[in-house]
Amino acid sequence: MDERTVARSIALGRILFGAVMLFIPHTVLARTSEVRPGPLVWMARAFGIRDVVLGVGAVLELTEEEPTGQWVALGAAADTCDAVAAVVWREELGAAGVAATLSLAVPAATGGWWSAIRLRTRHRSG
Repeated sequence: MDERTVARSIALGRILFGAVMLFIPHTVLARTSEVRPGPLVWMARAFGIRDVVLGVGAVLELTEEEPTGQWVALGAAADTCDAVAAVVWREELGAAGVAATLSLAVPAATGGWWSAIRLRTRHRSG
């Protein structure tokens, strides 16, 4: 796969995940606890909004003839921060939460950084 395909796949997955968190957070949060206080639901929605914005930004950037990879890099940075936060505050998140977070964040961060670097390199040499 080329960098555009990888970046687009991650961006579309981010938009889908963000929309789920935004519109049906109770369904996602039901897997973690029977109690879902308002602030937790609000934070899930805010997290969803973040992912939708980053995903849409990347998709729009990838429609350009020579994308710079800036939006792709921003998404990769967010995924990297998610992975680091899951490890640093693992006791708060619990083993299942850490595993779930890392299973999404690490591949997305890795693919995102790879794509962003390749897009940036092509943009500079083009």
